[in-house]
Amino acid sequence: GLFVWHLKNTGIRQVPCQFVHLCRVANGRLVTFQYFNFLKRMYVMQYNKDLSQRAKPKSDSVASPFRELQQLDQEKKVIHKIRPISPVHQPLSETSSRNELREVKSAAETEGSVAPVRAEPKEDRQWKEMKLRLDDLPGILARLSKIKLTALVVSTASAGFAMAPVPFDLTCFLLASLGTGLASCAANSINQFFEVPFDSNMNRTKNRPLVRGQISPLLAVCFAASCGVPGIALLTLGVNPLTGGLGAFNIFLYTCCYTPMKRMSIANTWVGAVVGAIPPVMGWTAATGTLDAG
Repeated sequence: GLFVWHLKNTGIRQVPCQFVHLCRVANGRLVTFQYFNFLKRMYVMQYNKDLSQRAKPKSDSVASPFRELQQLDQEKKVIHKIRPISPVHQPLSETSSRNELREVKSAAETEGSVAPVRAEPKEDRQWKEMKLRLDDLPGILARLSKIKLTALVVSTASAGFAMAPVPFDLTCFLLASLGTGLASCAANSINQFFEVPFDSNMNRTKNRPLVRGQISPLLAVCFAASCGVPGIALLTLGVNPLTGGLGAFNIFLYTCCYTPMKRMSIANTWVGAVVGAIPPVMGWTAATGTLDAG
């Protein structure tokens, strides 16, 4: 009984000391809720290894960003070419030789070695005039003079001649038609001579003789002079001076006014209307000799 009483007394006396000691230990070790939560997670990870985090292994070597940029540039420089499929009807020797040639070319491209391009002769790289044959000359001159447009001009002049209230003169009619046609050929040839730089930029006119170099500009000018001078002389001497003057004025109006005004003002359409209206008047004056209404 004395022993039990002694233990009770000593236990009651040591309770305050033990409480103070626990508080000091708690403050020293920072025992908090986060600490107990961490202990709980560690316990779960030890007994359930599937919940533990698994870190990915680190790569052995990390490439520098400069090397990555170089690799990207090299990948961009690679050119992939689609090889054309050879036809079935080609002989075996020809197809095999072509395949070998393609393989050699592809190997050279992958290695980065470019085969030197065969240098062309200097004469082949220069512009040269096309060779003119005498058989092709009539067709070329017909396109130079715009033969269809010339035929339309002659038909309008003939209509003006037929409308005149005078007896029909066949000789005068033929001379007027021939002179008008020659004057139209001269005007169209000079028009093409002036508009070579502009005709070469349009699909409609890029195949004209002067644009393609089928004839020289000197030949075109000579052809225009050989048509214009006899045509005006024929109208002046064979028909009457008034008709010849109208023909010369029409050539001047078409080549020196209508042609340059195309790129300057829309008023060139009015000038072109006057140019198109003069041939019927020439037919009228060829038949009557005057500009009166008759």
